[in-house]
Amino acid sequence: MNRVPWLTLMIVLPIGGAMLLQLVPARMTSVIRGVTVVFATAVTCIAGGLLFNLPHMAASGTQPLSLAFQEQRDWIPAISASYHLGLDGLSGWLVMLNSGLFLVAALAVSRSDAERLRRYCALMLVSEGAIAGTLLAADLLLFYLFWEGMLIPLYFILSGFGGPRRGQATLKFIVYTIAGSLLMLVAILWLYFASGAHSFDLESLIINPPPAQSVMVIPGINVSTFTPQDLVFIGFAIAFAIKLPLVPFHTWLPELYVQSPATTLVFFAGIVGKMGAYGFIRYGLTLFPSSINTFKWLFAALAVTGIIYGALMALSERDIKRILAYASLSHLGFIALGIFTLTTNGISGAIIQMVNHGIIIAALFLIAGYIERRTGTRDLSEMAGLEKRMPWLYVLFLVATLASLGMPGTNSFVGEFAVMLGAFQLGWPLAVVALGGTVIACWYMLRLHQGLMHDPLKPATEHVHDIRLSEGLVLAPLVALIILLGVFPKPVGDIASPAASQYVSLASQPVAPPSFGT
Repeated sequence: MNRVPWLTLMIVLPIGGAMLLQLVPARMTSVIRGVTVVFATAVTCIAGGLLFNLPHMAASGTQPLSLAFQEQRDWIPAISASYHLGLDGLSGWLVMLNSGLFLVAALAVSRSDAERLRRYCALMLVSEGAIAGTLLAADLLLFYLFWEGMLIPLYFILSGFGGPRRGQATLKFIVYTIAGSLLMLVAILWLYFASGAHSFDLESLIINPPPAQSVMVIPGINVSTFTPQDLVFIGFAIAFAIKLPLVPFHTWLPELYVQSPATTLVFFAGIVGKMGAYGFIRYGLTLFPSSINTFKWLFAALAVTGIIYGALMALSERDIKRILAYASLSHLGFIALGIFTLTTNGISGAIIQMVNHGIIIAALFLIAGYIERRTGTRDLSEMAGLEKRMPWLYVLFLVATLASLGMPGTNSFVGEFAVMLGAFQLGWPLAVVALGGTVIACWYMLRLHQGLMHDPLKPATEHVHDIRLSEGLVLAPLVALIILLGVFPKPVGDIASPAASQYVSLASQPVAPPSFGT
């Protein structure tokens, strides 16, 4: 299988599809959607095939990362930059999630705006290729180019399609992201010059890390600061915290989610937010084991703060999209908490939860979009009684609601349970506070479901009709996965656990945690 450049194909195919769309007349909307679906399906099939074969593949060579599938060749020999792609249990599931969500978005895209459909679909495919490159890159310079490159199509999608304040919301997101990325670029350059390898290759930097340097002291006042490695880690961490996002770097998220159409949120909320979590695991744990242990308590506390803050804000909102935006922020806090436990349970749970959250949030935003399209409003106080008018949507929404609040038998329960196991291993006070977020989640999600589906009909919901068959067929696979991965999570766990173990091993340092007493 390695004879065929499958990893490269997952990057090139969607970009090639975007170029092909430029040859299709804008008025041929069915052809545009068909081409988009075909290329998205092809990438999904490749990702699924690689993921299926991942447990049966031995790691390549004796490198520190178990990258079962790799492609590597010289890129810029003068600076030792290589075109190095690699797939493991972490990136494998996220690449599968990426391709699957873009396929769902391609199936869900509306033909109502025929003039701009071609542009939207082309930008979606370019985004898919750039995100796949970010997830597969095993060279820091290549990773940075894909990390920044995915902002270009996302900028035109987010600023060109959506609500009236989309421009301002998009600008805030782009400015935040670029500011963090510049810090990461400086950190990458420091690693290149400070390491013995003088390379951007991730595996080379793990094998030949920069020499340990002592804590710096501010001249004149003899106040100790962090080591240079700590400061470099902070450069990476800020970039990842903005994209995740962690509180207090989250302020771009609520308004951007509100202004974006549901189709965009399928992949933007479903996969783009996972880039930060992915970065913390693949680069933070491997390149900065000492620093990640130094700062794990801080980031774990920020994660728990995000869990509670997002849940409380979701409880206070009446706009459906804002409720889901803050719910997403709270759930991303669980993913971050799992990472910074630095335990196999916690990181396995974080990987599983990244997949589960992407499936659930995509379904919820699609449902919110269908409701808004029929009622003309997102205000929860103006809607009720949809169970009587939309019985099929009611069933699908009920499953997604139960999954969002972590009900046993749905996919999110397994991931959150593993995260909480890791949190208790780190420190029980953090775990207890995080559990409060699940209680609040039950409150705001059941309030949302009951408010929309029950009680007497209101004017906005009096004459609505149920979802069409085509809409139901888009939602059905997501709901089926929620149930399937809830009762049979073994496929995800079997791939996620070995990956988590290797990252925990790379990050392990003999650092004593603070004592909370007995």
